Amino acid sequence: MTRLFALTALSLAVHGFAGTVRAQEADEAGTITARVRGTFQDRTAGLGVVSGDMTIVRFEIRSGELTAVAKIVGAMADSAGNVLGPVDHEVIVPVANVASTCNQLRMDLGAADADLLGNAVHFDAQVAGYDSRNGAIPKALGVLCAAGELLRTKPSPASVANALNGIVAEIRPKPSVSR
Repeated sequence: MTRLFALTALSLAVHGFAGTVRAQEADEAGTITARVRGTFQDRTAGLGVVSGDMTIVRFEIRSGELTAVAKIVGAMADSAGNVLGPVDHEVIVPVANVASTCNQLRMDLGAADADLLGNAVHFDAQVAGYDSRNGAIPKALGVLCAAGELLRTKPSPASVANALNGIVAEIRPKPSVSR
């Protein structure tokens, strides 16, 4: 019952930030994203929750492994359902099983831990992706096709990171020019 209350309160908190989220969605329509859920032990030894959206900022090689630097935007609540506040934080997550076609990109993001609002939060593994067909005109077909061709070989983690960073750069929303 307490967990249901916490999830309901968290949902209300996220919807309370809906104006901000809608503005971000408009700005970040072309991004590699995933829904995230994290848990942490709160001050009462209960299970608190973090819920939000993860947007991949860039890919890096760390200790020889492919990782994503991602920004999590969401909300955090303790086990009693008290909203602790909004979350806007970067995390590093391991990346595996990357697949690309000329229209879609998909990857597995491993579990990760982060310190958020003074709490050690554990994020579950997720699937992230991008679909070039969202919107009127397919976007980034060239870099998605090139990544798909690269992934059919046995590329190095650095080659995969470079290809994925090319996709991130291509789909990143471009600043509008006012006249």
